[in-house]
Amino acid sequence: MTRKIFIGLALVFALSCNKDNDDDSIRQEKGNVWLSGGLAYCAEQIHLDNGDTLIVNLEDVISFKSGVRVNVKYNEIGINEFCPPGIDCEIIDIKKIK
Repeated sequence: MTRKIFIGLALVFALSCNKDNDDDSIRQEKGNVWLSGGLAYCAEQIHLDNGDTLIVNLEDVISFKSGVRVNVKYNEIGINEFCPPGIDCEIIDIKKIK
């Protein structure tokens, strides 16, 4: 009986620690907006200070000029197959750094 209780408690504990937390995948970095003016997959980017390159949608950066410093909060989706080593992402929040 004690063994069943112990196994039950261990199972409950293990399952409660295995919850997915969506906030863990959200990152925040500073970088520069880069707009090539082209129509290709890689035309809108944010070059982060950590060396990564985010491939973003035009709608996310349309209000910024190329070269503007930004603080960006994003969620990585995966590597962009057309723009290696670019990272496809979903922009959560983006603000100009003054």
